[in-house]
Amino acid sequence: MHLIPANETVASEIRKIRKGDIIELSGSLVNVTAASDGWRWLSSKTRYDTGNGACELIWVNSLRVMTAERT
Repeated sequence: MHLIPANETVASEIRKIRKGDIIELSGSLVNVTAASDGWRWLSSKTRYDTGNGACELIWVNSLRVMTAERT
């Protein structure tokens, strides 16, 4: 998953995430298109694909660390 923060508050919370943390987030799957040259980054819409193009792009409206179970 690739997370795109909706604002600086969410970006700050994303930076706090560490391996082993359990998080709760709210957002939407999105596709990204550059206005300048039409470059596109498309979100996967299935949980069963693999390889190139199998990533989910999530516009994150809110996020919080539920537990910090770091290893």
